[in-house]
Amino acid sequence: MMESANTLKRSTARLQAELAARWLYLIRFAAYPGAPVFSPSLCHFHSMLDPDASDDARLEACRAMLPCIQRRLSIEELEGLAKYKQERPVDPYGTAWRTTRSGAELHMIAHLLEVAITGFEEGCR
Repeated sequence: MMESANTLKRSTARLQAELAARWLYLIRFAAYPGAPVFSPSLCHFHSMLDPDASDDARLEACRAMLPCIQRRLSIEELEGLAKYKQERPVDPYGTAWRTTRSGAELHMIAHLLEVAITGFEEGCR
């Protein structure tokens, strides 16, 4: 029973890592201006997408990418909050994103990476 739960966690983690990598590639993510974009030229691209990559390599790549995403996310949230305060859109429930479109994308990618990291860590126990 425990083995099947760990297998499921690792399988879910692999899927989340793959989805995060596909998003990073789609949005042409770069950790900072002038940095290489997330593409086949980066080792983390292969660690997250190669079906033959080890779970340890995937975990390491996810751990490496998450802080990069979080740094950019902070910038996008500041820009989005400034725009939100300037435009003051109608938001009766207080649920409108206070970030940019890129910030919303990065938020979801960070969530995928966090789920993947947790899944790999728990699935390998």
